[in-house]
Amino acid sequence: MTSAAHEWDQAAAAVRDAAESLRTASTADLRAWAENAGLFSRSLWPKVKRELYKQLDIDYDALRTAEGEQVTEKVAEAAAAAPLVELYAAGDERGSFAVVGNGEDTAWYGTFHAEDAIFRRGDQDSADDSAAGKAAFLAGKLRDELAVPALRLILHISNPNVDGTRLAVIAAKHGVHLEQFEIAVDNPASVWCEVPGHRAWQAIRLTDLLVDDDSTDTTSSDADAVVQ
Repeated sequence: MTSAAHEWDQAAAAVRDAAESLRTASTADLRAWAENAGLFSRSLWPKVKRELYKQLDIDYDALRTAEGEQVTEKVAEAAAAAPLVELYAAGDERGSFAVVGNGEDTAWYGTFHAEDAIFRRGDQDSADDSAAGKAAFLAGKLRDELAVPALRLILHISNPNVDGTRLAVIAAKHGVHLEQFEIAVDNPASVWCEVPGHRAWQAIRLTDLLVDDDSTDTTSSDADAVVQ
């Protein structure tokens, strides 16, 4: 087993050796460098980030937040008159998820991949968080199909612990503006989490996810969490 001391030495040496190219790197470049160098493990990557700060004054997390905010703002501007999608998402701590639109034919459901980056078995928050990210991904696939600059998304979930601000950044990376993020008491996606089997997102006619602005109630109750 690799010791923590050895990992600190490895992280320090890696940053020192690549310092010249890392000074002006974006977060995507930093992550790609770490992955290619075998530094992106759960225990080693935090040490690498700390060495980036110690040696090069690079605060990876702050830089990532700033870059995410810039992308989110650009997508919001592009989505001013964009098509609108309304989705419901839910996860189950036992290992299933669902993302659905307004009918049975718009349901994407199944079990989390064994290497899902967010879901942790037995952790309900991570299940809902991952499912919400899948909703952003699905909206992004529709944006690709429509070949439009951006798409607007109204997303309903049942878990108030999901970080809407973080999700807005994730959605923006797919060209999707998270226009509204609501906590739903009755969430049809939760029902689909209990359905045996699976349906791939490729089986959905993605244009069925589109809704008219006039058909959605964008007012929020006291129990709603809304990201504008």
